[in-house]
Amino acid sequence: MRWTYAAEDADTPARAREAVRRFALEQGADADTLAAIELCVSEAVSNAVLHAYRRLGRCGPVEVEAHRPDGYLYVHVRDHGSGLRRREDSPGLGLGLPLITQSATELDIRTEVAGGTELVMRFDLSGRAVPDAA
Repeated sequence: MRWTYAAEDADTPARAREAVRRFALEQGADADTLAAIELCVSEAVSNAVLHAYRRLGRCGPVEVEAHRPDGYLYVHVRDHGSGLRRREDSPGLGLGLPLITQSATELDIRTEVAGGTELVMRFDLSGRAVPDAA
């Protein structure tokens, strides 16, 4: 499943979290895994909304993708912004990536030379096998 949201919309993190939650529930995620997925999606999308396009002086899309191959749920959150950079004036506490690292089974951070960041989060699913709908 794929969704695209506008980074300038304040409700983007909540909408993305709910969409991925519904997909994960359909794929057999248990309550603990659902909680981890919701936290990670909220943090990843919030980071994109707050930071991705700030230096570019424009807004852009936040893309979210979820799929389930071989007993895992993968969630991708990507933007086409200025890339992952430390911000001294950040409005957040800087806890987003550490929380994702602790909550997801695996985290891969990818950056593009032309700009943009993609977080790929993997979660183990112990639920019944459901074919990937994507």
